Amino acid sequence: MNVESLLYIYLFVCAGMIVFNIVTAILLRKKDRKIAKVSEGFRRSVVLQLDRVRNGLEVEPAHKQYLARKLKRVGNMIAFDTMLEEMYIDNSLCARKYLSELGGVFVSLTIQYSEKNSTEAAYFPYIIKKYRLLADNSFPTITGLLMKLLTNPNLYCRENAMQALYTTGDCDCILKALKIIDNSDLFYHDKLLSDGLLQFAGNHRQLDDAILACFDDFSTDMKVALLNFLRFDSGEYCGFMESLLRDAQQNEEIRYSCIRYFGKYRHMPVYPYLLWLADGNNGLNWEYAAIASSALAIYPGEATVELLKKNLCSPNWYVRFNSSQSLDRLGLTYLDLIDVMEGHDRYAAEIARYRFDRRKLLEKEAVTQ
Repeated sequence: MNVESLLYIYLFVCAGMIVFNIVTAILLRKKDRKIAKVSEGFRRSVVLQLDRVRNGLEVEPAHKQYLARKLKRVGNMIAFDTMLEEMYIDNSLCARKYLSELGGVFVSLTIQYSEKNSTEAAYFPYIIKKYRLLADNSFPTITGLLMKLLTNPNLYCRENAMQALYTTGDCDCILKALKIIDNSDLFYHDKLLSDGLLQFAGNHRQLDDAILACFDDFSTDMKVALLNFLRFDSGEYCGFMESLLRDAQQNEEIRYSCIRYFGKYRHMPVYPYLLWLADGNNGLNWEYAAIASSALAIYPGEATVELLKKNLCSPNWYVRFNSSQSLDRLGLTYLDLIDVMEGHDRYAAEIARYRFDRRKLLEKEAVTQ
């Protein structure tokens, strides 16, 4: 094939892409206009009901029937959501009270959306979470659908369902949901769980205690996610974490999570054990030394500094890197590490020099800002 033919093919492909983009833009604009039109129709009806709510009256049954009929379609739900966002900006208190009276409508919609495909079904829990429809009310039918969605192959369904369940503020509900996820064969990233649990709307101390009470009932992967959540949520469980860390029979990922916990919350009874774990000559996997070296950054002392300086000469890059980072966080200067900088280990000197250069650069940026 000659160059001229390739050029024509390239021009044809470019023209096709331009046509595709134009058609897509037209369709999206048409869709936006349709949503705006439907939103305006909802607005006229909802404004009347908001006036009733503002005057201490209840939402009319006919309006509830209207919504139950209209909101069966996802497109109409999107338009309703668009309109409701603006209502919240104008008067959030009145809008919340209005929504609190629509419990029956959303219960009926639960049945409709449970029969839709995964993509459409995922939008329903998103609305529940967004407007916190379960925050002050208990609707077993809606909660049941959310629990069912936790076993849906679609990740968006599962995550949106959990996000909606967090707004219930019910510890028992969350524990049940966690066990459903744990017993399913579907992958659920531990960061989604640990970050999501931080958004729990109820009493976090009660949730933490409830999780610890049935901690042994969960799988290893779920335990790691829960430990990560506890690390970001509270520093009041050092005793529990220490018992897991010192248990050599525990899974290594669980013990790693415990070390990270003590890298966030200083717990002096475990300090000697952290020093031992950070020592690369203890016969354990290098991960222990790397993670423990990072945790020692909040345990200042001569023993800490000496061990971290020793770890700068470790053959493992992660151990060297984490040790240099901890020494930097401890505030050591060039003179404190002069023996390393002028020593015979080139890799130790390089990682230490990198830390000092980085510190100077950050200080210079702070001055110029």
